[in-house]
Amino acid sequence: MAENQQQQQNKLLYLNPLTLEANFFLETLEEVNRQNQLQLDPHLTHLLERIVVGIETFLDKKPTYIVPKKAQQVSQEHPNITSDAGGLTFVPPNELLKIKRTFNCTACTYRIVGTTISKAVAHLAEQHPNPNPNPHSTQNGNVNEQRPMTTKQEKKRAEVEARTKLNVNLPKKVKALALDDMSDMIRDKYQVADKLKVMPQYDKIEEDLCRLIAPAFANDPVRIYKFGSRITGIGTRSSDLDVFIDIGNSFHLFEHRAGKNTIAKLRVLRGLFVDSDDWRIINVIEQARVPIIKTCHLSSGIECDICLNSLGFCNTTLLKYIFETQPLAQYMCIFLKTWLERCRLTEQITTYSMALMVIYYLQSRQLLPSIALLQQGESMSTKQFVGPWITNFQQKSLSELGMQQIEVTVPVLKEYLKDFFKFYATFNYERNMVCPYFGKKHILISRIEKEMPKRYVDYANQNPECALQLRKPMVVQDPIQLNHNVTKAVTKYALQKLIDYCEQTESLLYSSV
Repeated sequence: MAENQQQQQNKLLYLNPLTLEANFFLETLEEVNRQNQLQLDPHLTHLLERIVVGIETFLDKKPTYIVPKKAQQVSQEHPNITSDAGGLTFVPPNELLKIKRTFNCTACTYRIVGTTISKAVAHLAEQHPNPNPNPHSTQNGNVNEQRPMTTKQEKKRAEVEARTKLNVNLPKKVKALALDDMSDMIRDKYQVADKLKVMPQYDKIEEDLCRLIAPAFANDPVRIYKFGSRITGIGTRSSDLDVFIDIGNSFHLFEHRAGKNTIAKLRVLRGLFVDSDDWRIINVIEQARVPIIKTCHLSSGIECDICLNSLGFCNTTLLKYIFETQPLAQYMCIFLKTWLERCRLTEQITTYSMALMVIYYLQSRQLLPSIALLQQGESMSTKQFVGPWITNFQQKSLSELGMQQIEVTVPVLKEYLKDFFKFYATFNYERNMVCPYFGKKHILISRIEKEMPKRYVDYANQNPECALQLRKPMVVQDPIQLNHNVTKAVTKYALQKLIDYCEQTESLLYSSV
């Protein structure tokens, strides 16, 4: 009898979402049990008691198994998913693991907060306000149907007011970073970053890549270009090595989004990495603006991001020049990379974005030239292009440009960091943009398209969907690819968080002097 019942259960279709929620709860409970120090939550024990009592009451009613009348018909057409006439969805037990739990946060308009409970809890623990309060809700939670709809202006005003009331405090680790003596931290991180610029393992990676890829593209030349934070001198031991692979002399090819030919090459590369004993595939991201293959070089243990776009290498060349010309910029970026990580802002504000913000800040203090200036002059008669974008520049010293190189000491670094945080805590992001290309104060978003060089204007007119995205909470323009806002993914909430954190960090640095 019991054996027949068990066989019947194995054939049953599980109800979704109830079974999904139960499975998700059990997985979360198991994750908590694996922690070294367990903590008892009285609310959890109360809920568990209610669950047990509820299950016993449910079973006492002798429920029947869920077997939709049309399940067999639908299952023949769709083996993985079946549904009854009422529209309920049923999922077989072996398919349950394929379903990911997602979270929606109405407080800050994040559609997907995360696919794990830890991400959701970390997000909600920040106590986000509701920037779009429901105009029909009363204090008792009832709906007032007679209250009129709010206008867009009123909604925007309510959103601004909600954010101004938000009290976002710096994480403790960020406070420690600002208050502690940064001498050891800067020295250690600088030494690591400096060593990472040139490593013998990179030669082995390049050799293994050529040996892996060249046979598959026998009729095309293959060249390897290394770039990214490891090469510029602001990397850490956990940083990936970014690699651009030039297949068939594609260095000067520009694609706003990867075309079919590029995607086809990427898929060939993916197959090569999968079949190789020297590499392990971590992830393939085809849908990104610049598709990449995340892989690990097994003999060195270094993770690599493989791409088919040369502009990252061009940006790295520019950053290396900036850091060598004005070392203060490199030291600031090393500190701010750690600051970003401890603030948990790296998902929306990249290290590269922050480096451009440092460059623009130093340009505003007359300590770095504009990129437009470096790309002008007689010595620039032979300009190198990737699509419409000029990628080379004059590598002049600061003395030739009439500028001062700052001698970096810890007190000097603190002063400039303090001024940097004040600069961006008070920056008018709604009217102005961060623009290292022009490198001057108060670049108005409303006028930037009229001031852009002809190559940008021509490209934007021919490709209006690829113009610089200006209607974003934060605009930081790439100084080479002029149609790229590197902070286009930053939300209003993340920007406000950045402003608050800058203001608080500046205050802490001021008090520690």
